[in-house]
Amino acid sequence: ESLIYLLQKKIKSKIIFIYHNNPQDLRYSKTVKERLFIVNNCDQIYFVSKWVMKKFFEGLPFTYKNNCEVLYPSISKLNNFPNKNKTIIFTGKLNSSKGYDLFGKAVIDILNIFPSWNAIAIGNEKREKYNFRHKNLKIYDWMPHRKIIEFYKKSSISVVCSKWQEPFGRTAMESAACGCATITSDKGGLSETFKNNLVLHELNSKNLYNLMRKIISDNKLLKKIQKN
Repeated sequence: ESLIYLLQKKIKSKIIFIYHNNPQDLRYSKTVKERLFIVNNCDQIYFVSKWVMKKFFEGLPFTYKNNCEVLYPSISKLNNFPNKNKTIIFTGKLNSSKGYDLFGKAVIDILNIFPSWNAIAIGNEKREKYNFRHKNLKIYDWMPHRKIIEFYKKSSISVVCSKWQEPFGRTAMESAACGCATITSDKGGLSETFKNNLVLHELNSKNLYNLMRKIISDNKLLKKIQKN
């Protein structure tokens, strides 16, 4: 909305715009006509993933323009592999779009058969309520990003089982970069975050449970995935 205002004012400045979400879901970017106006008047447009760029060009009379590029988010590389606890982590909005309903059910079943393991969820969601309870499950409210990174470093497994089309999937990138064996869905730009073998192509709690159980039961496999 602000971009369109500036473009219509024809200010004497170069305009660089970054799409961090599905262009077709944003005001003044939903229609082909609106996106044509943007691409023909911006000096540079960046997209956080190939998936987001693909959604921008859907329906347009061309599939690429030289002022459009993918610019991925980034994270600093760890110098040393961190010490890991037997912890499974879920971060983000605790709602069904993020797959928290699947995580809660699956992780409680996992904690029942692996009592030496624990799980944590970090986030909140006022619009949806879940009552997942287990003595080895802790649920935290939002916290500063630097603290979440520290939780990633200590955790062994991260779950990013989104049902909605993720524009990119920074949670997946960050937890994997911190040495977590990261389980993801294949929605939106999630497949672009890192080279991942732990993908849930069919999203349900049973498949998530089976995948977590597989890597927990094989410590050698778990360590290999974490270090990769």
